[in-house]
Amino acid sequence: MTDRSDDRQVVNKRAQAGHDRGVAPRWQRSLGWLGLAMAAPFFVWAPLAIVAPVPSMIDVFGVVGLRIPASVTVGGLLLAAVGFHRF
Repeated sequence: MTDRSDDRQVVNKRAQAGHDRGVAPRWQRSLGWLGLAMAAPFFVWAPLAIVAPVPSMIDVFGVVGLRIPASVTVGGLLLAAVGFHRF
Protein backbone atom coordinates (compact mmCIF):
# COMPACT_ATOMS: atom_id res chain seq x y z
CA MET A 1 0.00 0.00 0.00
CA THR A 2 1.39 3.41 -0.96
CA ASP A 3 0.93 6.71 0.75
CA ARG A 4 -1.04 9.14 -1.43
CA SER A 5 -0.66 12.19 0.82
CA ASP A 6 1.99 13.71 -1.48
CA ASP A 7 -0.35 13.42 -4.46
CA ARG A 8 -3.15 15.09 -2.52
CA GLN A 9 -0.89 18.01 -1.59
CA VAL A 10 0.00 18.58 -5.24
CA VAL A 11 -3.68 18.53 -6.24
CA ASN A 12 -4.55 20.96 -3.44
CA LYS A 13 -1.79 23.37 -4.49
CA ARG A 14 -3.03 23.33 -8.09
CA ALA A 15 -6.59 23.98 -6.98
CA GLN A 16 -5.46 26.92 -4.84
CA ALA A 17 -3.48 28.37 -7.75
CA GLY A 18 -6.61 28.42 -9.93
CA HIS A 19 -5.61 25.70 -12.39
CA ASP A 20 -8.59 23.46 -11.66
CA ARG A 21 -11.17 26.23 -11.27
CA GLY A 22 -11.36 27.08 -14.96
CA VAL A 23 -9.66 30.46 -14.68
CA ALA A 24 -7.64 31.41 -17.74
CA PRO A 25 -4.54 33.59 -17.41
CA ARG A 26 -4.78 37.19 -18.59
CA TRP A 27 -2.65 36.63 -21.73
CA GLN A 28 -4.83 33.70 -22.73
CA ARG A 29 -8.01 35.80 -22.48
CA SER A 30 -6.29 38.49 -24.52
CA LEU A 31 -5.70 35.94 -27.27
CA GLY A 32 -9.38 35.05 -27.13
CA TRP A 33 -10.45 38.66 -27.57
CA LEU A 34 -7.92 39.11 -30.39
CA GLY A 35 -9.39 36.07 -32.15
CA LEU A 36 -12.91 37.44 -31.83
CA ALA A 37 -11.72 40.79 -33.16
CA MET A 38 -10.25 39.02 -36.19
CA ALA A 39 -13.46 37.16 -36.97
CA ALA A 40 -16.02 39.85 -36.13
CA PRO A 41 -15.66 42.07 -39.23
CA PHE A 42 -16.51 39.21 -41.56
CA PHE A 43 -19.48 38.18 -39.42
CA VAL A 44 -20.79 41.73 -39.61
CA TRP A 45 -19.99 42.15 -43.31
CA ALA A 46 -21.96 39.11 -44.51
CA PRO A 47 -25.44 40.25 -43.32
CA LEU A 48 -24.72 43.89 -44.19
CA ALA A 49 -23.98 42.89 -47.78
CA ILE A 50 -27.44 41.32 -48.02
CA VAL A 51 -29.39 44.18 -46.41
CA ALA A 52 -27.43 47.41 -46.96
CA PRO A 53 -25.71 48.76 -50.07
CA VAL A 54 -22.38 47.22 -49.07
CA PRO A 55 -20.48 45.20 -51.70
CA SER A 56 -20.59 41.47 -51.06
CA MET A 57 -17.47 39.46 -50.34
CA ILE A 58 -17.76 37.84 -53.75
CA ASP A 59 -17.65 41.27 -55.40
CA VAL A 60 -14.56 42.25 -53.43
CA PHE A 61 -12.57 39.00 -53.33
CA GLY A 62 -14.10 36.96 -56.15
CA VAL A 63 -15.22 33.36 -55.84
CA VAL A 64 -11.69 32.00 -55.68
CA GLY A 65 -10.59 34.78 -53.30
CA LEU A 66 -13.20 33.85 -50.69
CA ARG A 67 -10.49 31.72 -49.14
CA ILE A 68 -8.92 34.88 -47.73
CA PRO A 69 -11.80 36.02 -45.47
CA ALA A 70 -12.66 32.41 -44.70
CA SER A 71 -9.14 31.65 -43.51
CA VAL A 72 -8.96 34.83 -41.42
CA THR A 73 -12.34 34.04 -39.84
CA VAL A 74 -11.48 30.40 -39.10
CA GLY A 75 -8.07 31.39 -37.75
CA GLY A 76 -9.64 34.00 -35.51
CA LEU A 77 -12.22 31.55 -34.19
CA LEU A 78 -9.53 28.95 -33.49
CA LEU A 79 -7.50 31.58 -31.66
CA ALA A 80 -10.59 32.54 -29.66
CA ALA A 81 -11.21 28.88 -28.79
CA VAL A 82 -7.69 28.57 -27.43
CA GLY A 83 -7.94 31.90 -25.63
CA PHE A 84 -11.24 31.15 -23.92
CA HIS A 85 -10.46 27.49 -23.21
CA ARG A 86 -10.64 27.83 -19.40
CA PHE A 87 -12.72 30.99 -19.20
